[in-house]
Amino acid sequence: YKGSNFCSEILVSHDGKFVYAGNRLHDGIGIFAVGENGELTYVDEAWTRGNYPRSFSFDPTGRFLYCCNQRADHVTVFAVNKATGALTFTGQYVPVGNPSMVAFIDLAD
Repeated sequence: YKGSNFCSEILVSHDGKFVYAGNRLHDGIGIFAVGENGELTYVDEAWTRGNYPRSFSFDPTGRFLYCCNQRADHVTVFAVNKATGALTFTGQYVPVGNPSMVAFIDLAD
């Protein structure tokens, strides 16, 4: 995205192959591939389907990314393509008032 931006979350995929960077002013998540030397290469950008993506996180499997759209009052869910890093909207909106953070915890113990 060229223009003003306001970074929010920066997240590295479980396998370390991709970096995801949130842009609150553009309502998108930039996707970058991590080269063998650690250099980032722009891959794509995913629209968050909301307003002001404050935070996002992978589920424990790394197959899904949950994005908190703070000013839209919902969390959107994306499938993660582990080969390309692409995010595909699943069609799921989870209503949450003013979401600002998402975390997964293990309650098995």
